[in-house]
Amino acid sequence: MKITLYYLLVGILFLAGVGLFTLFNQGILDFNQPYARNLPQRLGDHNPVVAFVNVNVVPMDSERILDDQTVVVRDGAIESIGSSGQIEVPAEALIVDGRGKYLMPGLVDMHVHVTNENELFLFVAHGVTSVRNLWGGLNGADHLGWRAKIEAGEMFGPTLYTAGPIMEGPPKTVPWMQVYEDPESAAEAVNQQIDQGYDFIKVYDYISLPVYEAVIETAQARGVMVVGHTPRKVGLERVLNSGQVTIEHISGFIDADAGEYGVPESELPTYAKMAAADGVYICPTIAVYQLYVPDEDLHLLVERPEMDLVSPRTKFMWKYLQRPGSMGNVTYQGDYPARINEMFLNVTRILHEHGVKFILGTDTNNPYLVPGASLFDELDYLVEAGFSPYEALETGTRNAAEAMGKSDEFGTIEVGKRADLILLENNPLLDVSNIQNRSGVMVRGRWLTNEQLQSMLDGLVESYKPNLVERLWPLGLMALSIYMIVRKARRTSREQ
Repeated sequence: MKITLYYLLVGILFLAGVGLFTLFNQGILDFNQPYARNLPQRLGDHNPVVAFVNVNVVPMDSERILDDQTVVVRDGAIESIGSSGQIEVPAEALIVDGRGKYLMPGLVDMHVHVTNENELFLFVAHGVTSVRNLWGGLNGADHLGWRAKIEAGEMFGPTLYTAGPIMEGPPKTVPWMQVYEDPESAAEAVNQQIDQGYDFIKVYDYISLPVYEAVIETAQARGVMVVGHTPRKVGLERVLNSGQVTIEHISGFIDADAGEYGVPESELPTYAKMAAADGVYICPTIAVYQLYVPDEDLHLLVERPEMDLVSPRTKFMWKYLQRPGSMGNVTYQGDYPARINEMFLNVTRILHEHGVKFILGTDTNNPYLVPGASLFDELDYLVEAGFSPYEALETGTRNAAEAMGKSDEFGTIEVGKRADLILLENNPLLDVSNIQNRSGVMVRGRWLTNEQLQSMLDGLVESYKPNLVERLWPLGLMALSIYMIVRKARRTSREQ
């Protein structure tokens, strides 16, 4: 019995070595800290004064272009804007030649779930200079700490706004969500989240009407916005007139889990008029439903160029854990991907035609949504739903700032606003895909050329490769198990 147990343990040790060897050599496991963690130190100091000269400005305050402008940035804010012949360029300024190029505000992804520092870097590398995180503390992430470090320049990333932990009711959609069943505990939780410093309160699918009303009342009394889903037990009409500021995934209008409309299709215009009158912002996140493609078409997502920027560990999680879990949450049938896509485009089109305001969001880090890059897919979907390029870009600039009550801080190019900017090679108002052809990105006054950003992206991809120690150390476990077998065999032989 002892011998059998001994060899069983040795076998487990050997198999552990084989498994770890495979996982480390494929990059699924590693000892490395996130590549982006030391980016502030690598980048060092930067010139606090930058002048974009002879540039065409796309201010995003209306559908217009200001030709041949000079924009001066100082200490992270826009100091002056005017005709290049009239604006004096400070002698100490870093000069960025904008001749023939277009300067617009940085983009905002209004629906993200950030769980590591590399994701923060990817946003900036794609021109996303602010994000709204909608699940505080997810996977142990210290979003409040990250927000403070980004503001202090100790962490590299977009400006981070974050909701607190999701407020859900029974039965909870995700096992680790906190459930609230009575108004008193919900109100206490809202006050606690606000005291901790979270920017928003997020409600989810199964919260009850009494609890929902307690959340709304408590948050509004403290001057904090409530955002999130349309709870099933509350209903769309109540949510629209409650004061909830944003509705995610067009929930209530569509029941994506069931793959059907949440209200009769014939009544969509009526609800659209209500949403417009109540000033609710809609964040459709059409791009997230790409993950429901049939298995035989999954390679179309896996083979996209931006997937090279994703770590092997994340790809493993997406394929074997997150996507199967997401597929299990919906009433999936063969026509579900095409059907849900058409429903989202249809509702988006109807709401837009009735004057409802939209904000741009993706729901990254859901499977196959690369931070930053996935926002371009969402822009394309909005154009497909009938938005002009300007209207689509407005959802990720001006509207995004309005929906967070931050219009005085960012969202348009105006004197005094935060210097979050993208310099483009071509006019984005002619074709929304021109947003992908960047000369550089400015985040809070730091100018990064496209060449710098590409070098940093190359460094990120290189960091995914296992080093020599990671490649070889599991061999030690395998060698130890073999040694233990040989040693035991020799001892047994001598005893005989």
